[in-house]
Parts: sequence; C-alpha cells; structure tokens
Amino acid sequence: MKICAIIAEYNPFHNGHLYHIAKAKAETGCDTLIVLMSGSFTQRGDICVADKTTRANWAIQAGADCVFELPIVYTLSPAHNFAYGALKTLKPLGKFMLSFGSECGNLEDLESAVDCLTNENKEFKTMFKNYMSQGFSVAKSRTLTLDEKDAFVSELVGTPNNILGVEYLKAARALKMDIDFHTVKRFASAKTENFLSSTQIRKKIKEHSDFSKSVPPFVKATCPDYKKLDAICLYALNTLSAEQLHNIANIREGFENRLKKFTFTSMSEVTALTSKRYTKATIKRIAACSTLGLKQELLELALSSKPYLRVLALREDRKDILSLIGTSTKNLFLKPSDCSTKNKIRPLIDMDEKAAKLLSLIQTEN
Repeated sequence: MKICAIIAEYNPFHNGHLYHIAKAKAETGCDTLIVLMSGSFTQRGDICVADKTTRANWAIQAGADCVFELPIVYTLSPAHNFAYGALKTLKPLGKFMLSFGSECGNLEDLESAVDCLTNENKEFKTMFKNYMSQGFSVAKSRTLTLDEKDAFVSELVGTPNNILGVEYLKAARALKMDIDFHTVKRFASAKTENFLSSTQIRKKIKEHSDFSKSVPPFVKATCPDYKKLDAICLYALNTLSAEQLHNIANIREGFENRLKKFTFTSMSEVTALTSKRYTKATIKRIAACSTLGLKQELLELALSSKPYLRVLALREDRKDILSLIGTSTKNLFLKPSDCSTKNKIRPLIDMDEKAAKLLSLIQTEN
C-alpha cells in the first residue's frame, strides 16, 4: 500500500483543497490517500463551521480514502506542537508520504530552513534570548533573529503554510520518522470566486453571501451561532479562578493573573489583550481551552502516551486500511466507546467529544 497523508482543517472544504488532493494523488502516485483532520476547532482557536463527521465526508467525496481525527490537544496548540502531534498521530501508518500546501512550493527551500533552524549557533541563541527577554513570542523572536542572520529563511518562514511545512519536517526528524514529503504551491491570492481561501469563505458564510463557486457542489455550510459561543466562553473566563486558569493549556508566565484583572463583557475585550508575547491566535486558543477545561496535563498525557487514531470517515471499499493499521497499534477506534475507560488515553478522546458537543450547541440549521 502506497500511502499519502494530508493534515487539514477543511473549515470549510473548498476548491483549493480539491486541487491539493488531486495534485497529491497525481504527483505522489499513491494508491491510498489518508487525511488527518482537526475535529471541532482549528489551530487558530476558531470553532469549525461544520461538525467533524460532515467535514470528513466532504474529504471522502473529494477523493480521500480514510479520514482520522487530529486530537484536540494538538489542534489547540502552537505550530510546533500541532505539527509534532500530527506526525506522532500518523506514526502507526508506517512508511508514508506527507503532502502539504506551502506558499513557496519548494521542498528544498523548506528543508534548508529546517537545517538553519536546527543548527542554531551560540550567536543565534544569544540574539534569540535577547528578543525573548523583550517580551516577544517564541515565533516572533525567531523571526527577528533570522531577519538579522538569514533574511532568506526569515522571509520563507514568514507565511503560515511555510511555517507549518517547516514544523512538519522538524517533527519528522525529532520523531525519527522515515517518511517522504511532497508540497503543493498555494495560490498567492484569489483572482476569481473559484479559488477563495477558507477565511474568505467563512466571511461570506457569516455575511450570508453566496460562496457556491468557491466550493465543490457537495459542500454546504452555515454560520455557527457565534453569540452563543461567545457567551459560553465569557462565562468560563469570568468564573474560573486564577489557580484554575494557571493549569489551562497555552497559559504561561502568569497570564492567568492578567485575565483575572477584568470581568469581560465581549470576546473583543479578551482578544484585545494581545501583546508581543501573546498573539490573537494564542489568546483565542486560551479562550477555547478555558471553555473546554483543557489543561496542560492533558497535552502532556498525549505527548507521553502512544498515539491513537479515531476514524471519522472511511470509503466503503477501503477497510484494508484499518486492517493494515491494526497490525501496528491497538489504539484504533471507530467510535469513542471502542476505547476502554481503563485505557490511559481515554481522557483525550473524552476531550475530543466534549469539543464536538460544544460545537453541536451552537450549530445552526442548514
């Protein structure tokens, strides 16, 4: 079995994703396409516009053979943990190729960036620590250091998909995974309605505008009730104590104390707490984790445990995929109840389902 894997959010699935799947299948020569997809939230802390089963079935209709869920402890993490967690989750596949989109579309350039970032000399580390001491985030400190040391690499990792590509390459090295990589160049901008980004499509959904030209005909999505979600998030942030917030994933360096200085009345007040260290995406992840009660210890449990694969969708004639993976792991589940309550990873699956229930509360009718 020649497997190609794609890590995705499909929030929602659009023509660019359809192009990526077709390109990956054609250029890798794979006979099996597996998608590892975020469940109910995205990496930037946003809740998804459709439930995970619906989005997984979009992928199957687009040509995927099997869709697994990326555990939410990794989804709601910075890029390095997102990538590391995704690669670790896919490890039971054995030998496979990972295909991802990138702004540069050049695998050699991305590998050069990884070499630069993993061979940081003493001068680089000193400059990096200096920027960190000034209050910049890890990502921003690395970018500022690279601006001075290697402008080409700095520009390369200045875009979101290039950053994730670099993190996938780094994660594979850290996990000692012998896999091949394939990248597809993303469109620089949408010149027509046929190729809009997920962000642009979500804006149209929110405005109740027509987005049908930008997605395959099988994709239908409605705007979640964001006011209801905001109310739930605000309740969590306002009622959790500083001690409770201290244990929430993504919170560090006493940020819980800054949160408790306020009684929030809108999510815009929460995201206004951005700083050099805390980006808007980081704060949105914190809000999501606070609402779900997702603690740092749960991420540590995932990182220290064997990975699990939860099946979200499977092409009817491809049960052989499950037979293959079943030979390398016992943590393969078709539904949450397949995982014993005595299994140490069960709290991770319970958190995935808790996020799904939150999404179901704010979904609107199609």
